[in-house]
Order: sequence, then structure tokens, then C-alpha cells
Amino acid sequence: MSFQPKRPSTSASPPNPSARPVTTPVAGTPSARPANIRDANAEAHALGGGAVGRPTAVAARATGRKTIMIVDPDAGLRARMRALLEAHYDVIEAKDGMEAVEMTSGIQPPAMIVSDTAMPRVDGFTLAKILRNNPVMKRVPIMFVSAQHSPQHVTQALVIGVSQYLPKTTPLGQVVEKIRKIVL
Repeated sequence: MSFQPKRPSTSASPPNPSARPVTTPVAGTPSARPANIRDANAEAHALGGGAVGRPTAVAARATGRKTIMIVDPDAGLRARMRALLEAHYDVIEAKDGMEAVEMTSGIQPPAMIVSDTAMPRVDGFTLAKILRNNPVMKRVPIMFVSAQHSPQHVTQALVIGVSQYLPKTTPLGQVVEKIRKIVL
């Protein structure tokens, strides 16, 4: 007797727009969104293979300059910010909070983390909570640069321990000035 995999049904039922898609975790791939901080930490640890340093993080540490971590899903924004910061700092990048958690597990603490709040997998608020609960990263200043800048978002960030909250419309030159004032 041989095993035959079940084939998808050809009869189409109307899609339910309010239902979240069910994803089955596959080894080495992230789930859609962790339910809480403990799950996010565990998933980041598993995906990163434990305390694994990224090549860019290791190279940044070797120069002796202070390091700034940029966490944003917009690759263009990360590149523009990197170009402005590289004259003064080593820069490492993460495309979302999950990747940032993975990276911080294997590097010396950066001098500052600049992050968006709205990101896939792990958002900026969850990232800040994870970092504030990590004894090695808890004192690293965090700056949010985000399109979400309502009073509720700013208050939530300050309660978590974020040092600075700027709207994404702030010119990058001013963002860099603020970073340089915080990271002497």
C-alpha cells in the first residue's frame, strides 16, 4: 500500500476575506507573525541558528568605530541613511524586527538602533520590548522613524523606553543630526 498525498479540492468555495491564512511552519522559515515576545525571540533564535553573527556585523565591529543599526523594510531608505551615516559610524542593516533580533544575538551592542515601527514579522514596538528585556541590549538607545506618529504610538514607544520618535517625513539630514547628538 503506497501513500498518496491529498490533492487540493477542485470545487472552489468562496473565500472568506476576514479569515487569516493558516500557515504551517517549515524548518528554517519564519511564521507569519509571532503571537508574543517569547515566541518572537524563540523563532529568531531558531532561524538564526542560535548566536550567529552576520558578516556585515562582524566587519563593522572590526573597525573600532561606533555602530548604528538601521531596521526598516524600505531598502532605499536604508541605503540613503547608510550613505549619510557611514562617514561617522559603521552601519549594519536589518529589513525587519526579526532580522534585527537575529543579528543582535551575535554582535556587540550597537551604539544606537534606528527602526521603523510598521514592519513584517516583528514590528518596531515588539523589537524594542525584546531589546529592553535583553540584559546586553537593554541600554542601547532606540530611535523610531515612522509614518505612524499618533500620540498613542509616541506614548507607547516612550513607555517601552524608546529614546526618540520622529515622523518619517523628517529630512534624513535632521535624523542623522539627532543620531549624532545621542551617540557622541
